[in-house]
Amino acid sequence: MADVICMGEVLVEFVSTQANTPLTRAPGFIKAPGGAPANVAVALQRLGTPAAFVSKVGDDPFGVYLRDSLAADGIDTRYLFVDPQARTTAVFVAVWDDGRKDLCFYRNPGADMMLREDEIDARLFDGARCFHFGSITFIHEPAASAQHKALRMAQERGLMITYDPNYRPTLWPDVETAQRVIRDSFRQCHLAKISEEEWEVATGHTDLESGIRAVLDRGVELLVISRGANGAIATNGVYQIDLPAVPVNVVETTGAGDGFMAAMISRLLPERERLGSLRLVAESVVRDALAYAIVVGGLACTRPGAIPALPTRAEVEAFMQARRMQ
Repeated sequence: MADVICMGEVLVEFVSTQANTPLTRAPGFIKAPGGAPANVAVALQRLGTPAAFVSKVGDDPFGVYLRDSLAADGIDTRYLFVDPQARTTAVFVAVWDDGRKDLCFYRNPGADMMLREDEIDARLFDGARCFHFGSITFIHEPAASAQHKALRMAQERGLMITYDPNYRPTLWPDVETAQRVIRDSFRQCHLAKISEEEWEVATGHTDLESGIRAVLDRGVELLVISRGANGAIATNGVYQIDLPAVPVNVVETTGAGDGFMAAMISRLLPERERLGSLRLVAESVVRDALAYAIVVGGLACTRPGAIPALPTRAEVEAFMQARRMQ
């Protein structure tokens, strides 16, 4: 049984073989499995926290590829359904060293958009302790209703709920819809992660203090902010922890934020279960979790692709041990 249920988009990524080059001039691409919630599921599994994944793929070779890729990491794929008509979602990606991305999605519709409400049942949550979701599944029906149902079931069972908006402007009909959905979703989670580049859309503010307050006022118990080369922040409204990034040889940044999020979940889930709220977790414990997450995110930048680059717990521990010995 899985400790964490991850739900949302899953897709095949075609990542440019040449960094700092727009898609129009990309010389070639590397195929890799991806999709933010799927990345989180794999990262959790590699860090030692069993995960299941809920979504839909097409009845095509890429759907088989994604299912096989997740299963190879030990992910529970019983709720990764197959749509007989829609194709598996794909995205072409170009990445810059500063974290910027050039994305072109093939999703009209993608199979992950076709997940139905009646495909979500109580058995999904057997033994689960945490539910993780993003905002992209809320863009289209029927998947939006399926995710709302899963959220209600997770809340009824008292699971820890975690959320990463993962704002992708080209997928939304307009920015106003994205702002409304993303901000409303903060009311449904305990742990939220926002990346620096999506800060204004996600919070409604440009400055840090006002944005933090806006998110915490919606009921979020702990907010983490991933800032790429500038490190990361964690705050519960009482304390604020600001840690620097770790120096790594950056190859490609896709999936780094998802590895970061998985690390926070894996470290903080036992604490929330023990204390009943992430607001009550000691600052020192959150600091350690944030430092661990920064290492996971950093190591995910050292290899190309999202899922292929996510580190194992042994790799993370070896990196941290080596740094302590220096």
